[in-house]
Amino acid sequence: MNRAARKLSRPVRAVVLAILVHVAVGALLGLSLRFQPKTVQPGVAKPVQAIVIDRSAIEAEKKKAEEKKRKAEEKKQKEAEARRKKEAEKKRKAEEKKQKVAEAKRKAEAEKKRKVEEKKRKDAAAKKKKEAEKKRKAKEKKRKEAEAKRKVEAEKKRKAEEKKRKQAKAKRKKEAEKKRKAREKKKREEAERRAAEEARHREEQEAYSALRALVGEIKGKIEDNWSNRMACGGQEVTISVKVALSGEVESVQVLGGRADDACRRSAEYAVWKASPLPFPDNPRYYKWLDTEIQFIFRP
Repeated sequence: MNRAARKLSRPVRAVVLAILVHVAVGALLGLSLRFQPKTVQPGVAKPVQAIVIDRSAIEAEKKKAEEKKRKAEEKKQKEAEARRKKEAEKKRKAEEKKQKVAEAKRKAEAEKKRKVEEKKRKDAAAKKKKEAEKKRKAKEKKRKEAEAKRKVEAEKKRKAEEKKRKQAKAKRKKEAEKKRKAREKKKREEAERRAAEEARHREEQEAYSALRALVGEIKGKIEDNWSNRMACGGQEVTISVKVALSGEVESVQVLGGRADDACRRSAEYAVWKASPLPFPDNPRYYKWLDTEIQFIFRP
């Protein structure tokens, strides 16, 4: 609370205190005068009137005073700002006028100096141009002579380079053709080799397929010629037979098995007796086939 508010609240507090004191004294006097033994009748209490201090009104007055002071200060500042701007504008115009006068003077002096310099430059340029033209003509003459000489030498060099280039091109072309033919030959030979390899592989597969197709027939023919096969019952004989292209038996060898000598000899005799054995009739198959064929007999 500021000083003005404190000054205003002091008399208000004094008035309030005086009223309260008077009310208290009056109440005491009423009680003393009426103090006698009697039945006290209840009555309605009269309200005590008191002055209520409105703090919001005080605050409003305070704000009003502060607002008035603020507006006065603001007005004062605006007037001072307007005076400052007016003086600054006046000073700016004076400076601008002074600068214009100085600029005009500077331009006049610069123009005078420029004209003098322009005359001197033109004179020097004319002299320089004359000397340059003289030098240019001498240089042009020398250049033409050098150019003519250079053209002769360049033409001579060009012809030599052209000849050399053609020879190198012909050589490269010849070597490229040679390499191309070698690549084609290699490619052709590789293709032929692959084709032959495929043909050999195919022929080998066909030969083994043809032989496998006859295995049952070969074994059956041997068994048909095995007269005492039943004597080898419960035994096992492994026989290796080598045959010729015609199927004729060239050799018989008993490799092993669980059989006695009599059974082994009877099996060997059966193979010889069955000759010639069934064999692929294509002569080309013979080179791929392992003509030594093994059989296992379990009579």
